Amino acid sequence: MLCKILESIIRDGLVGYLEGAGLIQDTQHEFRKGRSCLSNLLSFLDQVTGLVDKGYSLDIIYLDLAKAFDKAPHQRLLNKLNAYGVRGKLHAWIADWLVDRRQRV
Repeated sequence: MLCKILESIIRDGLVGYLEGAGLIQDTQHEFRKGRSCLSNLLSFLDQVTGLVDKGYSLDIIYLDLAKAFDKAPHQRLLNKLNAYGVRGKLHAWIADWLVDRRQRV
C-alpha cells in the first residue's frame, strides 16, 4: 500500500514538473489527471466528426506500435529525463526501477 502511495506521489510530481516546463503536449492523455485512453479516443472522434460535418474527406491510418515500444531502450529514456531536468535521487530511483525490467505493451 505504501509503495502505491509513493509511486503516486512521485508520478504526480514528475508529471506536474513536465507539464509546468511545457514538456508534455496538451494532446498527451495517458498518465494525466482527468485524461485516459478513452478521453483521447473521444477527442479524436470529435475532431474527425467535426471535419466530416464541414464536408472534408479524410483518411485514417491505424498503426500497431507495440513492437516499437517493446524495443525502446531504457537508457534513452533516462537520457531524456536527464535532458529535461530530472536528475538526482529521482533519476537514480527511476534508473534502479528499470534495472532488469522488461517492457511490454
